[in-house]
Amino acid sequence: MGKGDRNMRQAGMRHILAAAVGTAVLAGCNHPPPARPGDQGELAAYVELVLPARIEIQRYLTKPVSFAGDGKADGLEVILAAYDAAGDLTKVVGTFHFELQTRRLSDRIGTRVAFWPLDINSYKTMHMYRDSLSRFYDFPLQLEHGPLPAGQYVLTVWLHLPTGRRLFDEYEFSYDGGGVPPLRRQ
Repeated sequence: MGKGDRNMRQAGMRHILAAAVGTAVLAGCNHPPPARPGDQGELAAYVELVLPARIEIQRYLTKPVSFAGDGKADGLEVILAAYDAAGDLTKVVGTFHFELQTRRLSDRIGTRVAFWPLDINSYKTMHMYRDSLSRFYDFPLQLEHGPLPAGQYVLTVWLHLPTGRRLFDEYEFSYDGGGVPPLRRQ
């Protein structure tokens, strides 16, 4: 092998080596930076991104139901959706306050019929109320003092998030006093 052949071979090896190093550097650009402790601002922004930004009572599914199965409205089945900042359905961690009031159309303030506080603070409670297929929350709320009489009602829901923020929705409905379906799940 002559001196010229050796120089050409070395030059070729340098090109191959340079190409390999270049490829490795470019490939490294696609990897995320190594984990480092984030600052509180980044953590707060992430929490706001994944926590609900809005709750919505599903009006076509929320209704008086019969816990006893006898057709008398002795509770409500509240179907609720939670949406993140992007408008996608998301999971909930926090405390719900459900309040049912009677209200005539001329009244601004109603009379409280029932109040239900409910915590979702563990996998167990989340699994208990969240339907994994629809990704809605299903809250069976039983009345303590007899069946619901016919009338106009307002259901108010507050969600108190761990960050201190509160989300709110309200649903006005009429109940004619007739028979109601049994609670779907017990």
